Amino acid sequence: MRWIKSLLWMGAFFFAIHFSIQNRDEVTLRYSIESHQWFEVTKVPLFLVILCSVFLGVSSGDRRPLWSIPTQRTLRQNQKIVKRLEQEIQSLRGPTSDQPSFLKKEG
Repeated sequence: MRWIKSLLWMGAFFFAIHFSIQNRDEVTLRYSIESHQWFEVTKVPLFLVILCSVFLGVSSGDRRPLWSIPTQRTLRQNQKIVKRLEQEIQSLRGPTSDQPSFLKKEG
């Protein structure tokens, strides 16, 4: 499964490179309202405009931003930390049996 994901990413990367090579024409970006011009950017490569637009569209169309998606590695690290902290709490409590029933671990 991991190598399939790698192949898909490689394919997307090579597509982006090929697309960029074929769309190197320079364009001018302008934004104006009525007679007031807000900005004008000249000599921007066309592929840059298109790829940035696609990236912004995909990242804003998702239900959560890309930077907030936790990775599997982060989840595993957090699970290990929780387990270590639970063991530390248990060792600090000691083998007392006077704990309320809702605090006792079953198992």
